[in-house]
Amino acid sequence: MMSRWITMRMPRGLDCGIGRLCATIGLAALIGLTIPRAHAAGDLSLSNPDGAAVRALVIGIDDYQHVRKLKGAVADATDIVTSLKSMGVGDVVELTNAQADRAGVLREISALVERTKNNDLIFLSIAGHGTQEPERVKGAEPDGMENVFLLPGFETTPTGSVERVLGSEFNHFIRQFELRGARVIFVADTCHGGGMVRDIDPRAAEMSFRQVPRYTLLVDELKPVSDSNDPKSELDLDHTAFLAAVDRYTKAPEVRIPGIDGLRGALSYAVARAVEGSADINHDGKVTLKELFSNVRQVVYQLSDQRQNIVTVSSPAQTPDTDVAFGLTRGVVLIQGPAARAASGQAGAGVPVDGQAPAPSAVTAKAPTIPTLAGAAKELPIAGAPGPLRLVAPIRLAALDGKTSYFVSVKPKDVSVQAVQPTDNPDLIWDPVSHDVIAWGDVVAYGMDVASLPTVIDRTAAIRELKRIATRSPQVMRIWPDDRQQRAGQTIEVDLSDVASRAVLLFNVSGDGTIQLLYPVGADAALARSASLRLPLRVGEPFGAEQIVAVTSQQRMVELETALVQFNRRRASGQVIKSLERYLPADARIASIGFFSAP
Repeated sequence: MMSRWITMRMPRGLDCGIGRLCATIGLAALIGLTIPRAHAAGDLSLSNPDGAAVRALVIGIDDYQHVRKLKGAVADATDIVTSLKSMGVGDVVELTNAQADRAGVLREISALVERTKNNDLIFLSIAGHGTQEPERVKGAEPDGMENVFLLPGFETTPTGSVERVLGSEFNHFIRQFELRGARVIFVADTCHGGGMVRDIDPRAAEMSFRQVPRYTLLVDELKPVSDSNDPKSELDLDHTAFLAAVDRYTKAPEVRIPGIDGLRGALSYAVARAVEGSADINHDGKVTLKELFSNVRQVVYQLSDQRQNIVTVSSPAQTPDTDVAFGLTRGVVLIQGPAARAASGQAGAGVPVDGQAPAPSAVTAKAPTIPTLAGAAKELPIAGAPGPLRLVAPIRLAALDGKTSYFVSVKPKDVSVQAVQPTDNPDLIWDPVSHDVIAWGDVVAYGMDVASLPTVIDRTAAIRELKRIATRSPQVMRIWPDDRQQRAGQTIEVDLSDVASRAVLLFNVSGDGTIQLLYPVGADAALARSASLRLPLRVGEPFGAEQIVAVTSQQRMVELETALVQFNRRRASGQVIKSLERYLPADARIASIGFFSAP
């Protein structure tokens, strides 16, 4: 029996709880993901498999004049534009903030239609506020509500009512692209209705969502763009793939991306990385719709700590398994010559064939903290243990009452800490009354005194790095039944897909940084014997944040497994990160997903 929050495993001898206990679900059909080769400048370019042009219109709006402003939509647009251009796409138009008024959007999308030729590939992307209104075309939507995209000047006055774009209008323009023989990828990093499954702790800083409340327009001056060729709904289109941040019933939050300041949209970030090549799962230079959808879906799920399950839809005429979304063409790589290396201070150093010098290690040695039976903690060494994290960006820590004097003696070992105000975008908020630690609307750890805060801070830095690593090469993993806060005694299930004949390592990082090895334990098989591995786990104390991490490979990861055994039951989150950096095999896939528990 496990002594922490996980207190139940399935009996031995049942193929480690896989196969017979795992119902057939859609996730089991998803294809695997492997580490994409990092490309140097000029190494990879995005191509159209039909041989025609790739064109894009990218919209991002933060600066709303009459409704709540957003914080990351413009950065999302810039990220996608930068990725497209770095991959060799020349026809890219970006509209941000005031540029994205209705006149500007209609002008640029109409001009893009005029430039479109047969077999072109069109990227359309919009990040900003969304909402829903009663549908204008009866029967177009199952719930009678139409998606609407709000522009910077929108308000409920007659003049402000014009500053929006209806979902049916985007469908109109997409049909125009299709009539010219083009294929379309449409990315909507907005939300249009619904609420949240997991409540936000009221002590947390206000979260940012890409949705405004429902409204009533007493006078609607909008004159929709339409004609007789318009599809009744998205399903009436022929050559279009849709990626939406959330379904019609949940909100899309702006999230924190590891290593990036501020907030962002997880969907836009994942799409930008997919465009750069991370979605080419089998490295054949062709990204199918299935590869694109599954890669982006898993990255968003991980970055949002389960708050987002994106929606992906392809036209009925398309076959996601085989239809190619876009191609990746490898170009000529310039290898630095001796003279150039000498000029840059690299004389005599070997340079890898991709032109990228290895990054120096930023980690030094430390021993983990081990809780004693009496509840205190002391330092014990681990032979050969790697050192702690040394990240550049500090963890921003605030007290709920705004006092920073509490943190004078707080000295984390793996990362620096900066005391800030609760309104100053903190990573962690500490409640001096209850001693709870809160992050992004969830309680990370309950009842942590000031002396215990360093391990929570170090854990925060470690999770940031885990998410960054997992984004590069995600392993498909889900935590069931949903993303709501799990209570004591409840059973959750961790479900890994496409792991047949792969070695599996599964561990948890608790809210105070304690590592718990979950698989393999005891007589567990070294290699998974079924395509889907499902492990039931029961929730127990201590409660707060849990980060389930899975690492899979075609070979058994003996050194990494040995390190995890050493770190088991120890507060060693920083050492685990260094072990991953040191021992990960080239074909490793990683999942890192958080969930939250409460008494």
